[in-house]
Amino acid sequence: MTTIRSIPLSLPAVHRLARCTALCWLLNPIHTLATTILSMEIDAIVNEAELIFEGKVISHQTQLESGTGIINTYVTFSVVDVIQGDFDTDILELKFTGGEHEGQIVKVSGLRIPSIDEEGIYFVESLSRDLINPLLGWSQGHFVISEEAGERRVNTADEKPVTDIQAMSSVPEAIKKPRELIEGNSETAAGVVTEFSALTIERAMTVEQFKSRIVELLGN
Repeated sequence: MTTIRSIPLSLPAVHRLARCTALCWLLNPIHTLATTILSMEIDAIVNEAELIFEGKVISHQTQLESGTGIINTYVTFSVVDVIQGDFDTDILELKFTGGEHEGQIVKVSGLRIPSIDEEGIYFVESLSRDLINPLLGWSQGHFVISEEAGERRVNTADEKPVTDIQAMSSVPEAIKKPRELIEGNSETAAGVVTEFSALTIERAMTVEQFKSRIVELLGN
């Protein structure tokens, strides 16, 4: 029999997965709140990420952690291009909380694990810290590449075409939208302009346009 455990998270638990007490809290099945995290601006996503890279998912490996009973999914990427950060190998493994292992399924509400064969551009918060989701801002640091008419274009994690990246650093604080709690698996960072429908993918930025814009934002 397959057992499914859904792990909803409160805001403080989203940012770090470093203490056993936090892990034990996560496994408590009585929590029913949806996962929420703080919204971010694309400038912050770009400049706070330890590593920004283009890559392709080549494998998944799940593991039941003996000390905590939690299931983690280790996602292996083939690194195509490093946009920002100190990383010089072709393979990268990132750990995401949740997954399926020997008939048990653990789901973290709001966490989207990159799928096998997915190509994308990923903003990694840290290569050394033990996090629930290593992607900065969760969906805000997760972009998926698709091909349309021979052109590789960029979508959000939930398949909205990205049509522009606008710097928020020049926007006066008085008129900026306040930071708010958002869903972890579908929201985009402020400054990321999207189309509502995936059917308009031909309007999306190409991969090279997207990466060029990210480089421009570095240091802003």
